[in-house]
Amino acid sequence: MGDKLQLYLHAGESYSTCNKEMYDAVLLGSKRIGHGFALAKSKNLIQLVKENNVCIECCPVSNRILGYCSDLRCHPTRGLLAQGVKVSISPDDQGFWDAKGVTLDYVLAYLAWGLDLADMKALCMNSLEFASISEEEKESIREFFDYKWYKFLLYVKGRH
Repeated sequence: MGDKLQLYLHAGESYSTCNKEMYDAVLLGSKRIGHGFALAKSKNLIQLVKENNVCIECCPVSNRILGYCSDLRCHPTRGLLAQGVKVSISPDDQGFWDAKGVTLDYVLAYLAWGLDLADMKALCMNSLEFASISEEEKESIREFFDYKWYKFLLYVKGRH
């Protein structure tokens, strides 16, 4: 990480085609962008996000409660995933909603977007890859995650 300032911006929380703050966030070097609804409106911006290895933080429960997406099956993130955009699942406004963790966000995304276990693992790994922690911490967490994922798969297969 060195002495470089890491930038994580909240941008594009709008469906407006006039919303240009997503471009600003990418060009300023943000590695994660919170929400990013406006991204789905621009193929050029999607390509820019992919080229710059930017992760979009999706918050299904918050998006539903705030009325950005009344039917999560129509959420723009579903299409972004299909186009290869890196996405993580985040709870957003935990204190405001009195939310406990991110489990419900993952459950809703899984059910609404027709995800499989590989998709779920990719979402988890994106959260880790784009976390604002050291590479040493990421490696330690990755080892723990791999162990827990293996145990989870054994459980799913009925071999627990």
